[in-house]
Amino acid sequence: MDEKNIKQKEFWSGSGGDVWVNKQKEMDIMLNPLGQRAIEKLKLSSSEIILDIGCGCGATTLEIAKDIPKGKITGVDISEPMLDRAREDALKMSLSNTDFVVRDVQTDEIDNNHFDIAFSRFGVMFFEDPYEAFKNINKALKKGGQLSFVCWQQASLNPWQSLSIEVIRGFLDLPAPPPKGPGPFAFEDKSYVQDILESSNFQEIEIMGNEEQIIMFSGKSLKEACEDYLTINPIVTEMLKNSANELKEEILEALMTKFSDFHKEEGLVFPSATWIVTAKK
Repeated sequence: MDEKNIKQKEFWSGSGGDVWVNKQKEMDIMLNPLGQRAIEKLKLSSSEIILDIGCGCGATTLEIAKDIPKGKITGVDISEPMLDRAREDALKMSLSNTDFVVRDVQTDEIDNNHFDIAFSRFGVMFFEDPYEAFKNINKALKKGGQLSFVCWQQASLNPWQSLSIEVIRGFLDLPAPPPKGPGPFAFEDKSYVQDILESSNFQEIEIMGNEEQIIMFSGKSLKEACEDYLTINPIVTEMLKNSANELKEEILEALMTKFSDFHKEEGLVFPSATWIVTAKK
């Protein structure tokens, strides 16, 4: 049994994946506009062969599939429940040019020189060894193939994360996460991303900053939004998994106070900062 990325696989194919399936609509409202910035960088023709890395419930896979009627897009992820939802939605939308496969692009075999494009919406920051993963992604692309993905900048520029961690650290003695360890902010350092791509033989690398507002948990009350928040973030979930219910309630109340200034009629509205990353093989 391959021991790499075990914690990530356990989270995303377990309770974490189930939660994201249940919250798919809210998460897509939050993430789709940011994913669209990376899609806009692609030069799509009707017959492209595309790899969507960490496709989750398949929102971006299905969106791109509409634009390549003669092509094929394969969504890969390590989350069984999320891929099940993606297959269901593809069937409902009668999109026969999609395929969804349980695969870890760091460790599993991918067809070499097969894809015209590799794309990801926040799906590439969870590898234990991103250098190994991106070398595999490079091998999977045809010569001249495109890479485009979106990832988070540092947590301090994304208060939906930094403020929540500040709240939790008021109750728990939390060690600092390992630098560059798997997680939402693994690629916060632009120079680190550049080095990974250069070491993986990518060319014409561009890493562009993007700042825009995001809506979290659309239409939810402040309490509902904060309850949901504490379940969808793998870092927060790991921090709280062994905490008593009474402590979790105290943390929820403190989080509601901290997030109250960001709660609007449409949900929690936060500034965000991401990297839009493009390259070619």
